[in-house]
Amino acid sequence: MFLTKYIFYAAIFAASSTTVFADVVEGIWKSAPDVNGLVVHVRAKPCGPALCGTVERAKDRRGYDKRSTAVGKRVFWDMKPQPDGSYVGTLLEPSASKKHKAKMLVDGNAMRLQTCTGNACDEMIWTRLR
Repeated sequence: MFLTKYIFYAAIFAASSTTVFADVVEGIWKSAPDVNGLVVHVRAKPCGPALCGTVERAKDRRGYDKRSTAVGKRVFWDMKPQPDGSYVGTLLEPSASKKHKAKMLVDGNAMRLQTCTGNACDEMIWTRLR
C-alpha cells in the first residue's frame, strides 16, 4: 500500500514539474514573400544545443524556382528553448542583411517569428512544408 501511494505521488509531482513543450520545430518551413516577392524554404534542425535554419530553396511569388544568394545562408541560429515553449536566438533579415534578436514559437504548422526594436515589434508567420 505504501509503495502504491509513493508511486502515485511521484507521478503527480513529475507531471506538475514539467515545463511546457512546444510543437516540433525541425523540418522545412516556407517564409512569407519579402518586399521583393522572394519566398524561401528553410530547413530547421539542431545545431549543437540550439536550433538553426538554413535556406534550401528560393522561389518567386508564383512558386517558380528563383536564383538567390540567400540559398545556403543561415537565417536563424542559436535558437535556445525557453520554459514557455518558445525559442530565443538570432534572426537574419536577408533583404536588409540585418541581424535581430528573435523569439520563435511553433504552433502546429505555423512558426511565428517576432523581432522587436525599441517599442516596435515585427512578426512573420512561416508555414510548415515538411
